[in-house]
Amino acid sequence: MVAVGRWAVVVGVVVVLGGCSAAEAGPTVEEAGETLQRHITELMESVDPEETVVVDAGGKDVPCGSGGVKRTYGVKSTFSRYDDNLIAEMAGRLGTKWGYEVFDPYKPGLPKTTLKLSSSRTSITVETPSDHEAAAVGETDCIPRE
Repeated sequence: MVAVGRWAVVVGVVVVLGGCSAAEAGPTVEEAGETLQRHITELMESVDPEETVVVDAGGKDVPCGSGGVKRTYGVKSTFSRYDDNLIAEMAGRLGTKWGYEVFDPYKPGLPKTTLKLSSSRTSITVETPSDHEAAAVGETDCIPRE
């Protein structure tokens, strides 16, 4: 009976460890594209623009890599207020709400920054092309077609 008990423990450990070693596939390009669109939409709503216009409706597979595809999405918003800290505010919201991390930081004279969220396979660039405008454009990683 003791040998059977030990064997069950060994089998249980192997099953648990085997499950831990399997790589997470991550979201599909469709799922990543939907996440990208939702995050950009909610981000721009949170900074209270006067008007937001979709400049890239996305929803289409864009070929990339060897057999992979990506999705894109982008909006441009206008504001009545002028705020030097709008990029920092948007980047902060992406980080605190969803966990995005800065990938390409803001540089003096170049009013934009790019953030990436590896778990959702998305990256978003926020920029202020003029005093009363802000844009958020993003893309998914290049994801192999299944």
